[in-house]
Amino acid sequence: PTKTIDVHVSALRRKLGDPGWIEAVRGVGFRLNQR
Repeated sequence: PTKTIDVHVSALRRKLGDPGWIEAVRGVGFRLNQR
């Protein structure tokens, strides 16, 4: 399997500055965490 999504999520976390904005949800995928 490729790591395409992981690479894109990692780039988004870097651009957002706070890695907590994007949360991994097991069995579902990813979601934006509202703070």
